[in-house]
Amino acid sequence: MNKPESPEVLAVVPLPSAEERRRRQVMLARLLLVAVDMTLAGEPLGLETGRDLIREVEHAYPELAAEWIEGD
Repeated sequence: MNKPESPEVLAVVPLPSAEERRRRQVMLARLLLVAVDMTLAGEPLGLETGRDLIREVEHAYPELAAEWIEGD
């Protein structure tokens, strides 16, 4: 029986807490500052640096890494 006041729940997605979201935002902002600082200093952003930046983003947002793997 379908009751309009209590819809069926198909999935539950755990959301990070407000504290966790803030920690992730700060980590990402610091990462972006490092990349901008290197660029403004005229340092080349080589392949290894690019890989390091991607690893750091994946560390801050692990769900992105899962999406990238699923997208292959």
